[in-house]
Amino acid sequence: MKYATILLCLFPAVAQTVDLQLLNRLEWRSLGPAAMGGRVSGIEGVPGNPRLLYAAMGSGGLFKTTSGGVTWEPIFERPGTISIGDIAIDPKHPDTVWVGTGEANVRNSVSIGSGMYLTTDGGKTWAHRGLDNTMTIARVALDPRNPQRVFVAAVGHPFGPNPDRGVFFSPDSGLTWQKVLYTDPENGASDLDIDPANPDIVFAGMWQFDRKPWRYDSGGTTGGLYKSADGGKTWKKVTKGLPALMGRIGVKVAPSNPRIVYVVAESKDGSLFRSTDGGESFEVVNTDRGLTTRGYYYCDLRVDPKDENRVYVLEGALQVSTDGGKSFSRIGGSVHGDLQALWIDPLDPARMWQGSDGGLASSWDMGKTWQHVSNISLGQFYHVYADNRKPFYDVSGGTQDNGTWIGPSQTREPTGILNDDWRMISTIVGFNVLSESEDPDIVFSQTPGGTLLRTDLRTRDQQSVGPQVRGYNGATAAAMQYRFAWDAPLVRSPHGKDTFYYGSDVIFQSSDKGTTWEPISRDLTKADPDKWKPSGGPIFTDNSSSETYGAVTHISESPVKAGVIWAGTDDGNIQVTMNGGGAWNNVAPNIKGIPASSPVSALETSHRDLNVAYAGFDRHMMDDMRPHLFKTTDGGRTWTAITQGLPDNAFIWVLREDLKNPAVLYLGTEVGAYVSFDAGAHWSAFNLKNLPNVAVRDIFLQPERNDILLATHGRGLYVLDDATPVQQIGGAKAAALFPIRPALRYSVRATRAGGGDTEFTAANPAYGALLNFYLPAAVEDIHFEVTDAAGKTIRTIPVPRDERTPGIHRIAWDLLAAPPVGAQAGGRRGGGGGGGGEGGGGRGGAPRGPQVLPSVYTVKLIAGTPIGEQKVTVELDPEMKVSSADLKSQWDTLAHMGDMIRSLADMQRQAVSRADSVAWVKFGETLSTGRAAEQLQALYGLIQSPNDAPTQAMTKLLGELEASYNKSAAEFGKLQ
Repeated sequence: MKYATILLCLFPAVAQTVDLQLLNRLEWRSLGPAAMGGRVSGIEGVPGNPRLLYAAMGSGGLFKTTSGGVTWEPIFERPGTISIGDIAIDPKHPDTVWVGTGEANVRNSVSIGSGMYLTTDGGKTWAHRGLDNTMTIARVALDPRNPQRVFVAAVGHPFGPNPDRGVFFSPDSGLTWQKVLYTDPENGASDLDIDPANPDIVFAGMWQFDRKPWRYDSGGTTGGLYKSADGGKTWKKVTKGLPALMGRIGVKVAPSNPRIVYVVAESKDGSLFRSTDGGESFEVVNTDRGLTTRGYYYCDLRVDPKDENRVYVLEGALQVSTDGGKSFSRIGGSVHGDLQALWIDPLDPARMWQGSDGGLASSWDMGKTWQHVSNISLGQFYHVYADNRKPFYDVSGGTQDNGTWIGPSQTREPTGILNDDWRMISTIVGFNVLSESEDPDIVFSQTPGGTLLRTDLRTRDQQSVGPQVRGYNGATAAAMQYRFAWDAPLVRSPHGKDTFYYGSDVIFQSSDKGTTWEPISRDLTKADPDKWKPSGGPIFTDNSSSETYGAVTHISESPVKAGVIWAGTDDGNIQVTMNGGGAWNNVAPNIKGIPASSPVSALETSHRDLNVAYAGFDRHMMDDMRPHLFKTTDGGRTWTAITQGLPDNAFIWVLREDLKNPAVLYLGTEVGAYVSFDAGAHWSAFNLKNLPNVAVRDIFLQPERNDILLATHGRGLYVLDDATPVQQIGGAKAAALFPIRPALRYSVRATRAGGGDTEFTAANPAYGALLNFYLPAAVEDIHFEVTDAAGKTIRTIPVPRDERTPGIHRIAWDLLAAPPVGAQAGGRRGGGGGGGGEGGGGRGGAPRGPQVLPSVYTVKLIAGTPIGEQKVTVELDPEMKVSSADLKSQWDTLAHMGDMIRSLADMQRQAVSRADSVAWVKFGETLSTGRAAEQLQALYGLIQSPNDAPTQAMTKLLGELEASYNKSAAEFGKLQ
C-alpha cells in the first residue's frame, strides 16, 4: 500500500497518515466524447476472422473487440505508460499480443514509451519484456515460422541522441534482446518488414531525426534502407536506385510476390521507389511529394496481400495505386485524414481497418466506403474548461487535430451523455476555452499560432478576435510581430469576470470580451533569434507554428490580490509583476537545481497566500523526462523542490491547488494524475478506481459543484464528482460522514432509445445527494437516516454490504421519502420521475416514495449509534416553472394516499389471517376483486412521477378511490 504523510490546515496541526487505497472505491467518470477520436498507431486483426481486432493508440492504450467493432474493451491501462508505437499478434494464437510502447509519429505532442510488453491471454495479464530505454517503437514483427523470434524497429529518443535505437531481435519471446542493426546514436529504425516467403530476408529503414522545442531535423546520409538475408545477423545498405540523402523510410514487401518491394521516403529525388529484384535495387516510380506531406509524421505504406500492384500510401489522406505506384487517387474522404495505421485482411483484402488522427474506421469494399468507430473515448485534449450554467454546467476543451468541443457534464437522459450532446466549436487543433461570465453561449476558443475565435453557439456566428490575426502560413517566428506558443495561455482574471489575459512573447489584456487587446508587458522571454529560424531540414522546410519558441506558456494572477501576475515562458523565465504589468521581475534565477532555459509547463498561485506559488518545468523535449517541480513561500525569492513520490518519467503538465483545502494539490503529468495532501511534500498516484496511466494535460476545478475535471491526451475528459472526500480524508480518524453538497431535484426522461451497442454513452452522476463517508474498519450493520426540519425520519437507507469495508465510500440518496408501507408489486409504470425516469410505479414494482420538497434535511450515519451527521440542501431545477404550493400539494396528496395504501394492506393481511371466518373471507374477496389497492397504487405512481400538483382528472379519480376506500374502511371497522 502507498501512504502519504500529510498536514492539513483544516484539521489539527498533527501529521496524518493517509492510505491512498482508501480512495480506490471512488471513480473518475468519463465524459467522452467519442464523436471524434485520437491518434491510432497500430491495428492488428486475424486473417479470416472479422470479429477479433486489436487497435493501439498513440497515447490512449490498447483496445480489443471480439464483436467486429461493435464494442471495445481497453486492455492496457496501467503499465508505465500507455503510449503505443506498434503491436503484433501471433495469427495462429491471437491471444498472444506484443505491444511496443512509445509512439513513433514524433510530432511535438508525442508521448513516450517504456519498452516491450507481452500478453498470452488476450490482454488479461501483461509481462514487461525489456527495451525500456528505446522510448519510441515504430514496428514490431514476428517471424512467421516461429513467433518467439521477434524483431523491433526502435526510433529511439526523439529529442536527443541515444544508443537504444535501431533494430532489435529476440529469439526467445523477449527474454533476451540483441541489437542487430545500429549505425550511430542519431539514427533510429523507422520501419521494418519481413519477407513472408523467406523470413530470413528482413528490410529496415534507418532514419536520422532530432526534435527540439524550436525546430526539428529529419534526414541525413547516414541512414537509408538496409537488408538482411540471414535473419538479422548481418545487414547491408541498399543504395542502388535510392538517394543518398533520405529522411523517414517506410518499406513493405509485396506478400503475393516478394520480389516486389516498395519504399516510401522523405527525399528530394522521389517519394516512392520500387524494386523488382527482391530489394537489391530500386527505381523511382513516383515523385509526388504529396505522398510524404510531412515526413516525420507519415512515410508509411501497405501492399495488397493478393495484388502486388495495389499499393496504399498513408499520409494526410489515404491514397491508393493500382499500377504499382505510378499514379494514385485519394480514398476515404468521408472519415478523418492523417493516416497512421492500416490493416488489410490477407484472406479478404476488401476488409480493411484504418487508424488516423481521428480514430478508427473500417471498410468492406477496398476503401470505397468507411464506417467510423464512434464509441471509444480517445480524444487527445490539451485543456478542459467548465462554465457556470445551471442546472448542469457545460465542459469544453481543445484537442489535437480534432477541433474544440463543448458538451454537458450531465443530462436528463437516463442512459447518460451521448455523442449527439456534444458540439464542435472550432476546427483543426484546439487548446484553451473560455466563455463570457454572463452568457456561456459566447465562447472563446484557440487554434495554433495565437488565433482566437469568439463563437455564438446559438447562431454559430464566429469571429477572429485575437490580438494578432495574421497567420503563420509557413512563416518563421522571426517574421511575426508577436510570438505565440503552440499552446498559448488564455486565462480569466480572478478579479474581473470578463478580463482575459493572453500570452505571446508579451502578455495582452482585454476587458471587453476580446474586442480590443492591450499589451501589459514587454517581451518576457530571453528573445533568442537563433531559435526563430526555419525548421524541418535538411530535406524539406516545415514551419507549422508548432516550433514557435520564445513565448509565454503560462499566466497566473493571484486570487489573493489583483494585479499580482506570474508568467512562465518556454525558455525558462518566470516573470512576476506586483502592479498589473507596470514592472516585471524574473524570479527564475532563484530556482536551484533546474538548468537555465527550461520550459515552464505549470504555474499556480495560491488561493490563500499571496507569497505561495508553484512552478513546473518540462524538459522532455531536451531529452530529460524527469519531473521538475518547485514551490515558493516568499514570493519567488527562494524555492524548494517538491517531487517526492513522482516517477522518473512523469514530466509535468499542470498543477492546481484545491479551492477549499490549500494543502491538497492536484498534478497532471505525462504518465497520469497525482495528488498531494501536504502542499507538495509528497505525491501519490491519483488513479482512484479506474483512471489509466494516461497523460493529463490540464485540470479544472469547478467551484459550484466542487468537481475535478481532467483533460487527458488520449482518453478524453474525466470528472470526479464532488471532491469532498479528497479534501477531507486527511482529517478523518474515526468513522465520519463528510459534508454533503446541495442536491438537485429534476426530471429524468428518455428522449432517445434503441441506438444499439455501437452508441457511446457516458454515465451521468448518480441522481440525488451524494453521501460520502469514511469507515476505518469493516462494519456489519450500518445505515443512513434522513430527517426533515421537524426532526421526523422520512427515509432509512441501508448501506450495501460491499460498501461496509474500510475506506471512503459513496452512495446516493435519491431524494425520495420512504415508500408507502405495505405497497405491493404490480403497480403501473409512471415514467419520468425524479432520478430514475420510471415514476412511482417503476417497471411493475411497488410505488416509490414521494420526491422530497426543496428544503434542508439532516442525514445521519448510524452503526448501532450515530457516528456522523450532516445537513443537505435540496434545491429545485431552476428551469422548472412550478410553485412551492403545487409541490406541497403533490407531497400532501401522496402522503394521504400512502396512508390509504398502508391501511388497505393492513386490511388485506387481517382478512388473510382470519380465513376461519366467512365474513372475513368475503371481505378479503371484496378487496381483491375491487382492486382498490392496485388502482390506488397506479394513481400514486402517476401523481408521484412529475414535479407538479395532481391534475383535475387525478383529483377526481382519487376522490372516487377514496370513497371506495372509506366504504372498505367502514366495513373493516364493523368486523373488528
